[in-house]
Amino acid sequence: MPPRPPRPVLEPTAAPAAFDAVLLAGPPAHQPLAGMRLLERALLTMARAGAGRVLCVGTPPAGHLRTPDVPVTWIGRDGDPAAWANGCPRPIVAADAATVFDPATVAALAAAAPPGPLRATGEARLWRCDPAALPALAAGGDVAGTALWTPPRAALLVRADTPGGYARAERALYANLGRAGDGWLTRVVDRRLSRLLTRALLPTGVSPNQITAAAILLGLAAGALFATGSPALATVAACVFFASTIVDGCDGEIARLTFRESRLGARFDLVGDNLVHLVLFGGIAWGLARRAPEGSAALLGVPLMVGVLLAMAAVYACIVRRPPTTAQRTLYESFASREFAYLLLAMTLAGALEWFLWIAVTGTYAFAASLCALGLGRRPVASRAAGR
Repeated sequence: MPPRPPRPVLEPTAAPAAFDAVLLAGPPAHQPLAGMRLLERALLTMARAGAGRVLCVGTPPAGHLRTPDVPVTWIGRDGDPAAWANGCPRPIVAADAATVFDPATVAALAAAAPPGPLRATGEARLWRCDPAALPALAAGGDVAGTALWTPPRAALLVRADTPGGYARAERALYANLGRAGDGWLTRVVDRRLSRLLTRALLPTGVSPNQITAAAILLGLAAGALFATGSPALATVAACVFFASTIVDGCDGEIARLTFRESRLGARFDLVGDNLVHLVLFGGIAWGLARRAPEGSAALLGVPLMVGVLLAMAAVYACIVRRPPTTAQRTLYESFASREFAYLLLAMTLAGALEWFLWIAVTGTYAFAASLCALGLGRRPVASRAAGR
């Protein structure tokens, strides 16, 4: 089976900042939500959306505050933001820091037509305004002549300054943890289980890389159990590998929830997936060969390992190293999930592991050849491969 590319990493850009940001940081913004305070989430979201600098209006919270790599300035509620905004050539996007929003929604508001002050519809407090309107906003008012702006259909925009709003914001954050390439079983089963585990892990402060390491160890343990050749341990191994796929979904979820994506984590995730696949398929072939030395499994081991390596090389060359074509993207998304864990578990319970080996051998070679063939006469899509 082909390895997945690494978790998505926010690439640095040399493009000029699209807007400046203002956050109204009242007491509700100091509440924690999904591993970080609402204020921290708002700061990092504004920076990721393209803010060149951020003004926080209110009292800084006690203790350490995670801030983005853009200038952050604080003034009190009775302070005058005019000096900060004086001569600002960019539009300003302002929000109550107790509002949960996503970067795409903020960027869409900053670029929305027509020009002039806009306010997002609904109860969430999110505006676009000129520098002259800041004193009114900082005082808790609105801007005269503000037009209503309808956020995109998929926008994440929830006010979390009440118990009901907090619960809705939390549900919305967890509901948005999947990725476009998730298969049906991943959406219906895996993500539900991984979200429960993610909720339990967030308060512990565990890092995404530590979770990746745990998933790798579980995957390697599954391969070792398969290699024993014991039918009973093979069933345990299939269950352990299924557990590793659930844990493997949590590293990306926690990284996205807490803005801790990293290039190191992305590479670690990719190398770990590759290693697990090699050990898992090698362990299955070795275990079956120990059970029946004269059977076909003894002959399938080497071709299977070569096929896995070819699939890895094809993914690196066609997906990771350069933007894929639309056809390559479609093929890759069809094969890249670990939904084969369900097939492996079912065939292990049915005593049909040898058939699984035949499917794996055929699938890896067909995938590698098709992925390379679809790259001929390349017309790449705009974006790089997405991770989980």
